[in-house]
Amino acid sequence: MSFVPLSLVTYAPLVVAAFLVALITVSLLVPHVRRFALRVNAVQVGGAEHGVGRRQHEGTIPNVGGLAILGGFLLALLAGSVVAPGLLDAFRVELLAIVLGGSIVALVGLIDDVYEVPAAMRLATHVLAAGILVVNGVTIDFITNYFGGAPYVFMPEVLAIAITLVWVVGFTNAFNFIDGLDGLSSGIAAISSMSLLAVALQFPERGASVLILAALAGAALGFLRHNFSPAKITMGDSGAYLLGYVLAAVSVLGALKVTAAVTVVAPVLILAVPVLNITQVTVRRLRQGLNPATASNDHIHDLMRRRGRSPRAIVYVLWGATLALGVLGMLLSQTPPVLLLATVVAAVFLIGLVSYLRLREVDAERSRALAHAAADRTGVQ
Repeated sequence: MSFVPLSLVTYAPLVVAAFLVALITVSLLVPHVRRFALRVNAVQVGGAEHGVGRRQHEGTIPNVGGLAILGGFLLALLAGSVVAPGLLDAFRVELLAIVLGGSIVALVGLIDDVYEVPAAMRLATHVLAAGILVVNGVTIDFITNYFGGAPYVFMPEVLAIAITLVWVVGFTNAFNFIDGLDGLSSGIAAISSMSLLAVALQFPERGASVLILAALAGAALGFLRHNFSPAKITMGDSGAYLLGYVLAAVSVLGALKVTAAVTVVAPVLILAVPVLNITQVTVRRLRQGLNPATASNDHIHDLMRRRGRSPRAIVYVLWGATLALGVLGMLLSQTPPVLLLATVVAAVFLIGLVSYLRLREVDAERSRALAHAAADRTGVQ
């Protein structure tokens, strides 16, 4: 493999267009979505009961940020399709399947954010969305053979379908489970997208994966701009289901369908934090005789909070864990050092930048509030 993949030059316009359109669009849409949510009372109340637990944030926060993420993501896909239509031909049907499935889970999540949808109905929707992938050829049908002989092990069709459904449905819900602290899930989505993007950039005919991942990274960062602590808005089920579903689907499309240089382990490592969280939550609740779908304060971030960690410190730690696992996944996929280093630097810089901008905004808001309070006390209008 070359020191820098030649495909990186080919994909550059696609990546830049999709990333920037998603980033800018989501950043601009969030304030409008926030005002809309407040008008229709689509909000989460801090401290309110949630299943057998309680919501841990303070105040009342709009919870339909997934609308902005979906809008920016779709617009970025359209922009990328215009900029580099020829790069998408190999997987155009699969790309449309991911867009359709992602839109379905996001819209059902939106209804759940506002009115609450029974868990069984949400699960049925996720199975339907995963089924859309399967019938359009997005399946995990072979893996790397580590024991000699043939390079790949092909699975029977029924097993391939079952594994794909479990992976997509499971990770869609796993990502929703990790959405418990300001900025946590949007940061994890950005880091995971960029890590998977580095893997996809190494190979030709991965145009659909590159487009989706660039758009997803931009959308997640654009949302983080408003979602970092203290958050002005949360993504809700609509955003969490969308991000989880698309990450799961594109890992099947672009990375689990392995080549000789990419192992099945890479995307699993890159997406490991949400998977580990839902695994320990499920085991814990089953031991306690609870339904695993019942909300409770027993996620990784909740357990860390009980140990005295601040919410912002927990977010930094889990972001760091996601990045470290992403680096390991990229190493296993033999990502060239320059591309790996560029991905790490970009992830740290961009997440740091949008978080800093949010903190600057908070400081400015506090300064204005103090100025108004001082003016009221002195009678100055």
